[in-house]
Amino acid sequence: MASCVIVSREIGGVPIDVVLYEEHESTMTIADHPVERGAEISDHAWREARRVRIEGVVDAPLAVAAYEGLLAVQEAAEPFDLVTGLKIYRNMLIEQLFATRDKATARVLNFEAELREVIIVDTQTSAGSPEAGETADRASPRVNRGQVQAREFNNSTVLDTITASQGW
Repeated sequence: MASCVIVSREIGGVPIDVVLYEEHESTMTIADHPVERGAEISDHAWREARRVRIEGVVDAPLAVAAYEGLLAVQEAAEPFDLVTGLKIYRNMLIEQLFATRDKATARVLNFEAELREVIIVDTQTSAGSPEAGETADRASPRVNRGQVQAREFNNSTVLDTITASQGW
């Protein structure tokens, strides 16, 4: 027996009546490094933030409310779930929103939205990390050496020291 799942499409909780077009982009960046004789090696890769472009329509009488809702979702700048016909995307933001109206579509919201995934990571502080407000210093822990007297640099003294240590 066949089953059918109907997915209600929405952007940040704003329902879309008709989706005219969906474009899904998933990109992997592969690091290439030249080595001897012009050859390149690829030693690691990472996934870029996913992007989705949607053209849709919201019919009257909800057209104005839907546009205001999409603007509110964009201005909130809070990641949301995007429900499309292919996939449910997590942590998305509306990067661009275009609405067009003309005499033929004056009673509906005809729009295009470009959405981008926000890649969220968790961070931790270890015992060796600086406290909040402090800056990390590679020379830590600091040692107070007191007043240091400058010495004249003599190139031959350095060469004599190296030669003596090598047994030359």
